[in-house]
Amino acid sequence: MTNRPFLVRAGSVASLGIALLALPIVAQEAGSRLSGVLVTEGSGVLVEGAHIALVNSGDVVLSETLSDGRGAFSLPRPAPGVYRVQVSRIGYEPWASDTLHIASASDSRTLRLELPVRPIPLPELLVSEQNTCPNTPEEERRQAFDLYGSVLPILASASSTSDLGALRMQMIRPITVWRRGTRSYARDTTTVVARESLNNAPPEHLVAYGYAEAINDSMTTYYAPDGDALADPGFLATHCLSLVEDEDEKLVGLAFEPKLGRELVDVKGVLWIDAIGGGPQELEFQYTSLRPFLRRYLEPSLRAEVRSRIPESMQHRVSFHRIEIDESRFGGVLHFERIARDRWLIREWRILSPTLLYRSLTEGGRKSVWPVAIPLSHSGEVLALIPP
Repeated sequence: MTNRPFLVRAGSVASLGIALLALPIVAQEAGSRLSGVLVTEGSGVLVEGAHIALVNSGDVVLSETLSDGRGAFSLPRPAPGVYRVQVSRIGYEPWASDTLHIASASDSRTLRLELPVRPIPLPELLVSEQNTCPNTPEEERRQAFDLYGSVLPILASASSTSDLGALRMQMIRPITVWRRGTRSYARDTTTVVARESLNNAPPEHLVAYGYAEAINDSMTTYYAPDGDALADPGFLATHCLSLVEDEDEKLVGLAFEPKLGRELVDVKGVLWIDAIGGGPQELEFQYTSLRPFLRRYLEPSLRAEVRSRIPESMQHRVSFHRIEIDESRFGGVLHFERIARDRWLIREWRILSPTLLYRSLTEGGRKSVWPVAIPLSHSGEVLALIPP
């Protein structure tokens, strides 16, 4: 994929107020659906890509979906009771309906949500967060923000698949092998049942502590920018967005990189989006600011390992050099797949995380040691969806 400037039409940014029609609604037999359509008030323009959630009286989300290209949505109809509909979309104000009374009658109605759209200036979120990205022209920032907004509802639902059931997954991880005192790595392949395709830290943790975490003096965990992470406001607050284009123009690239001064282990990369269908296809990323993290958490144990092989009388003749690392070797890729009309999941992922080995040279009675960062591969693939 080559990076060339790509322009998308900047959509109007609006404040959203919603009028809910066709209330109350009533219950149907088990397995029936609660359907509706989103349109703009007056013009009747269909609204796609909005995130719609049905919540109970305690604001617990019971089901959620996205409006499709025709503004339509469909949710499992809950048991009789009192509920509300919540609607959100980037660039619009969050909104919640009045209470919906679902009765036990057999009558069926279709909800029609009418959205009054009032143009306002550039969103405060974009002004306050993206204006600290001086290397990206303002117009491109606007266009990147539009693209981000169009795919945000999908990203927000792609990581959490617990409502769909469990996932049977094949997981491959590295394991340490010691032979005659020499450390090497092999692969361990297992099949597991999990609720999420990628076990990741919460978005707020990634914003506060970065994408790498020390478990103890020699073990670390590396995280990926999954859908939840990308959809979190904290991601926009700590990253700059720009646009790139695939050479065959079938994909649009939403590029991201940490803002200046971000010293934690972070990520930069590109989210590739279908230029026609609008869905995420693949996310490529690289880790940044790895050397300070490795120096603090992994190098001490490596030095201890090296010194344990050297007689006490020779310890003063050992010198350690700066860690050798090529950050472009470390990162990963996430593949998204559409599994229903309005649902996506991370079908497959691979992460190349760094660990430290070393090379050494003994010359003139002195030993020089160079810590070297090498990649270890962790991967996962969804084999099957196990219905609840």
